[in-house]
Amino acid sequence: LKDLETGSERGLFFDYAEAEKAIGFFKLLRHTKGEWAGQPFELAPWQAFIVGSLFGWKRLNGTRRFRTAYNEVARKNGKSTLSAGVGIKLAFFDNEPGAEVYAASTKREQSKIVWGEAQRMVKSTPGLKERIAAYVGNLHQESTHSKFEPLGADEDSMDGLNIHGAIIDELHAHKTRVIWDVLETATGSRRQPLIFVITTAGFDRNSICWQQHDYGEKVLEGIIEDDSYFAYIAALDE
Repeated sequence: LKDLETGSERGLFFDYAEAEKAIGFFKLLRHTKGEWAGQPFELAPWQAFIVGSLFGWKRLNGTRRFRTAYNEVARKNGKSTLSAGVGIKLAFFDNEPGAEVYAASTKREQSKIVWGEAQRMVKSTPGLKERIAAYVGNLHQESTHSKFEPLGADEDSMDGLNIHGAIIDELHAHKTRVIWDVLETATGSRRQPLIFVITTAGFDRNSICWQQHDYGEKVLEGIIEDDSYFAYIAALDE
């Protein structure tokens, strides 16, 4: 709300149409598990706030404002489903030719949780399965040469990345900041890259997760001014 009042002074504006378009995109996706399987993905208000903020806030040159998004919520809130949808949008519906988007984790098997959800969404959503090819470990759109893949720190394929989007699920499980640093460095040549993190709270005060939590709090409280950093922290008060 403060940014809506003062953002223009810092070269920022909120594109309502783009925010609505992003929120509407999720309604095209289909749930793939449990009682909601086959139903449209209707974002909960807190999810719509995140999606609308990330895709609605712009810089004067028309690119997205946010480059890093740290989201901390409790368990069983559909984190993987939301992450999968964000990954699909970044990879195939973000006007980025040759987009490279990765679901990243310390191990490839862990990264397949989010990516696997995205693959199932593509296969079960009318209009997507005709446009996006689903292979083992790869979602690909030939017309834009864009892809969405799982990526683990235990692989040899961490070099030579040119990342438009990175989805990190459960950052609190990362023992080191190795994969974070690789991903951040690999976004350098993109116009409007986004590192999207969604995690439960961690307890290790020396971890990369806590570092992001602490930085996010300082941004929200105005101690640090960083217009490229989005933080959404849903936690119990002291």
